[in-house]
Amino acid sequence: MIVRRLLPWEGAALRAHLLRLGPDERLMRFCIPASDRLIHAYCDRVDPLRTIALGCFVDGTLRGVAELIQLSGDWPMSAELALSVERPFQDRGIGGDLMDKTLTIARNRLIRTVCTVFLPENEKMRHLLRRSGATLAAYPASGEAEIALAWSSPGSLLEEMAMNGAAVIAAVLEP
Repeated sequence: MIVRRLLPWEGAALRAHLLRLGPDERLMRFCIPASDRLIHAYCDRVDPLRTIALGCFVDGTLRGVAELIQLSGDWPMSAELALSVERPFQDRGIGGDLMDKTLTIARNRLIRTVCTVFLPENEKMRHLLRRSGATLAAYPASGEAEIALAWSSPGSLLEEMAMNGAAVIAAVLEP
């Protein structure tokens, strides 16, 4: 497994990953039933200037994604987090690893608050959010979470540099 940032020209890999999600995974990711058409439209609108996507590659194929989308130009900055892992690759720690690394990247971009919307029945996302120290609010049709982040530190900057270095090495060594 290699976890690394998706490059701007890897939009086709993101699209293919989202299209491989089954109906339940699409519902959990988008909070609505998501048709192929909706996924194509979503991918066409991804703004690389506001979005940082981390991907988990297994045998060279993108199997999990965390997207961090800057919400506004306000200070301090805030962002939304979206997470998806294909069913055959769930329960392997991929979602937690993607979330942890994405939150580190957010800290290092001076983002102070990360929020997400999720369905109340999405136990896996609720577990990851609680583990990350999120404040959760539940409503009949949806849930919302907010994660307050500390400022970046030398340790968080080194952590991201090590993550990037490890991804480069793994990519070079992968057959």
